[in-house]
Amino acid sequence: MAQLGIHGIVGLYGGKAAGSAAASNAGAAAAAPESLKAKKDFAFGFVLGNILPDTDFFLLVIAFLFAPKAAVTLHRSFSHSLVTITVLTVILLLARGKVGRPLAWGIGLGMVTHAVLDMFVWFSAVNFLWPLGYLGVPSTINLWANFETPPVLSNLLGAADYLAFALYFLLLRSAARSSGTATNLLPRLNLFLNLNWALAVVFTALSFFLGGHLFNIAHYAIFTLVMLPIVLWTTVKFRPAIEAFATAPASTAKGAGTPA
Repeated sequence: MAQLGIHGIVGLYGGKAAGSAAASNAGAAAAAPESLKAKKDFAFGFVLGNILPDTDFFLLVIAFLFAPKAAVTLHRSFSHSLVTITVLTVILLLARGKVGRPLAWGIGLGMVTHAVLDMFVWFSAVNFLWPLGYLGVPSTINLWANFETPPVLSNLLGAADYLAFALYFLLLRSAARSSGTATNLLPRLNLFLNLNWALAVVFTALSFFLGGHLFNIAHYAIFTLVMLPIVLWTTVKFRPAIEAFATAPASTAKGAGTPA
């Protein structure tokens, strides 16, 4: 129930809204070209940061196949921890010659946004202060402790992952078309888009026929081995479209959010 596409969409709109302030705070607003670059860097970093926490699936995919419930607990721990995010952000800031301060702040704040959003949705706990729990410090935030997700609802939320991916790709496609960037990659993006429409239909149907364990094996295998690499590749390759979306006037950005 990662709904990674939703995190990507939040990253796109959040990066656009916060980009100007980030550029100013990073001290890059002295000259207009530098300010624009800082805003673009922050916006891309914010989208990427909203996606990065769920890359822990690469490490946990085997656990998901055999113990999905235990893997869910591991999933929202080290990669969603404020401690981990802070350390990573500091490292990126120290490497500013290669990364840049706005990009580093974008990645860090995007990852925090991802973790906080997970606290309120997807019906599971977030080990927000991992690994401090091993030292006796309360580290897990669980707003859903008294709620047990019905198996069918859990399956349907898994199927909705592919719908969320499709919506994210639609937004990227519209941004690319509106800005005239990465247009050579649009055929491949359309292929990914159609794949997710198909997967959403298939897994929605399977939600009513497969038990939770079998459903999770099929879902997390495809999510991790197929869709996660695709969404990372697409996000990086469509960086010009993401940056154009972030810096476009409000009326243009609104149009970019409407599928063409």
